[in-house]
Amino acid sequence: MAGIAKHTAPGPYLGFALQPVRLCHHLLSAPPDSSVSLEMLDDVAVHYADGTLLLEQCKSALSHNALSNWSEDLWKALANWLDLVASGKVDIAKTSFQIYVTPQRAGTVSSAMHAATEPLAVHALVAEIKKKLKALKQPPKCGAHLQKFFDAPEARRDALIGHFSAVSVDDDPIEPLRQLLAPAIPTASVDVICHSAIGLAQEWANQRLRKRMHAEISVAAFRKNFHAFVQRNNMPGYLPSFTAALSPDDAKAVLSTRPVFIKQLQLIQATEEQQLRAASDFMRTSGDKATWADQGLVYDGSFDDWEASLLRRHAAIQGEVRDIFSDKTKVIQGRTVYNRCSVLDVPLDSRALPGHFTHGGFHDLAERRLLGWHADHTSLLDKKDEP
Repeated sequence: MAGIAKHTAPGPYLGFALQPVRLCHHLLSAPPDSSVSLEMLDDVAVHYADGTLLLEQCKSALSHNALSNWSEDLWKALANWLDLVASGKVDIAKTSFQIYVTPQRAGTVSSAMHAATEPLAVHALVAEIKKKLKALKQPPKCGAHLQKFFDAPEARRDALIGHFSAVSVDDDPIEPLRQLLAPAIPTASVDVICHSAIGLAQEWANQRLRKRMHAEISVAAFRKNFHAFVQRNNMPGYLPSFTAALSPDDAKAVLSTRPVFIKQLQLIQATEEQQLRAASDFMRTSGDKATWADQGLVYDGSFDDWEASLLRRHAAIQGEVRDIFSDKTKVIQGRTVYNRCSVLDVPLDSRALPGHFTHGGFHDLAERRLLGWHADHTSLLDKKDEP
């Protein structure tokens, strides 16, 4: 896809890479009439209503200083921006260029660049960089990027540095999100809501990328959706989901391993679409269970009681189907049991659940062979497992 940036930003924050964290931050802090993009013009970019831009390179510097004088991260970012300007994709006069580094790092050259806003200051800085470079015993690894900077037209180089900023004030990039949300969110829920906000931002971007669209998100639209989520999450009795639906390729990858719950569906000749949905819901439910337990949102033993309720409902439906559809084959009976169970929403400790959760819970029980859709699932599965 033309025009998509190819930068990476390693380092997990609440389970996310740095880019979606920064995407979320800008979606919650930029003006409502702006939009924010991911991996389109840069790692993250803010598109303002007046036509101006903020391009941001996100660097997780857990094991190195991305702002040191000869940092490849720093000089590659500058070289990339010069290429972007040369291509005509951005107007340098209307664009701000920012490198965001976490945890806190600093460098004399990057600090001087940050402070240089006038051409004379930039010229003096370039001369100082060349002087420092000559004093080195061997050329730095960033040499090719550095040379591109030196070779750029002076006016372009002046404008780039004049619009450059180095931001490295957060040891934890989630902290700015916490500060944005803290006034409206109970302290105990802030990290949970941050996790949800980042996940929502990432999923919105991923949906666009899967459709081969630019991952540019309206700030106003995102906030409207996020505010609705927060309102619902703050309502008593709701457990929020922290997992996104699997992509078709990821769901197919689960199917390819032929787990037991998929074999159970195949015994009743479930469609591929049903199997793909089952794979996604099973994985999402497993992820939500782990997160809720880790966050202390559910009590020990809650899942045991809930699963017992699922088993009772399954047994009741199975008995009813056998009575009503005694003239049908066991495959059809099993598929009918599955279809009826798949649309149930069973609360957990009287708390409402995300739409996928009960469905995924049934598949978790099927995976453990605590229930089955086909009346003869035990013997049929044992037969399939025979060498």
